[in-house]
Amino acid sequence: MIKVMIADDHPLMIDGIRNTLEDSHEVEIVAEASNGYEVLKHLDAGIKVDVILMDINMPKLDGLDCTRKVTRQYPEIKVIGLSQYDEKRFVKRMIKNGATGYLLKDSSRDDLIEAILSVAKGENYFSSRLSASLVSQELKLEKNSSLFPKLTLREIEVLNLICQEYSSQEIAEKLFISFHTVESHRANLMHKSGTKNTAGLVKWAVENDFVD
Repeated sequence: MIKVMIADDHPLMIDGIRNTLEDSHEVEIVAEASNGYEVLKHLDAGIKVDVILMDINMPKLDGLDCTRKVTRQYPEIKVIGLSQYDEKRFVKRMIKNGATGYLLKDSSRDDLIEAILSVAKGENYFSSRLSASLVSQELKLEKNSSLFPKLTLREIEVLNLICQEYSSQEIAEKLFISFHTVESHRANLMHKSGTKNTAGLVKWAVENDFVD
């Protein structure tokens, strides 16, 4: 039985999904949340969840940021974005933040169940009404692109310190590495992010969730 949490700030939407899934022999609703903080509270309390149906637009902590936090803290949990919007910016952000599924809110019962079963098996599932080229483009982005760069642990350490306004010399002293090594990491970070200066690198790091 696949354990599902529904996260949506509209009670009628939660009721509709619950009613849609109540006669399924493969899915069990184990929790409900009206915002991202409630999602994290349930998980921190130890509620076992396999899949979260995550509304993108929720108060306090929206589904985009909540998805990022969930997939970092609980990588075994799969997230399906729920939205009435099929705009590229939402799909891209959800994929980037770790979601493996995206459904429009008026999807059919069969689509909803198929999506849950698919992501629970480790597959991707996106609404058939989304642009096929849009989803394909986002899923196939290489990890060394400016959107999904492959950073080493050391590069991430250096990046965080740069964002905290440490100089290269201060970073070298803090990490016990040479000044030239720091400068090399800085150059690699700019290359991978496609930025030209420190201000651009910091902005990119924040926008792409490498720092809080």
